[in-house]
Amino acid sequence: MKKIVLTFMLLLLSVGLSANETDRAKLASDMRTMIAAVELIQKGGFYSKPEMMRKGVEKLKKGLVSLESTDASKYLPESKSNAAKFANKRARMIEMYADDLVASVNENNMDEALEDYVQIVKQCSSCHLRIRPY
Repeated sequence: MKKIVLTFMLLLLSVGLSANETDRAKLASDMRTMIAAVELIQKGGFYSKPEMMRKGVEKLKKGLVSLESTDASKYLPESKSNAAKFANKRARMIEMYADDLVASVNENNMDEALEDYVQIVKQCSSCHLRIRPY
């Protein structure tokens, strides 16, 4: 009976750990997608291609869903467990600046759109500096 209980507990532990790894892998994949989206926005700004910038924003916002739905406190060290709230706040700020960027592009105000791009990059950098110091 002890072997059955022990086996069952080990199974539950391994399922829980693999779920955390799955969340982390999904988040890492989405982060790569988001950096590609930010690069697309940048290229669109440099080459004055508003549609490219809109596509970059759309791609970026899809990745934010993963960021907001992942509980980072499950895999961050204890000293950074509150950083999950910080990350969620940054995600909301990125979304706000992304929406503003699209509005600026639609008004053909590329200076404002590029300012919004800079703010998006600042939000990303701020979060990475706090959560990923190395």
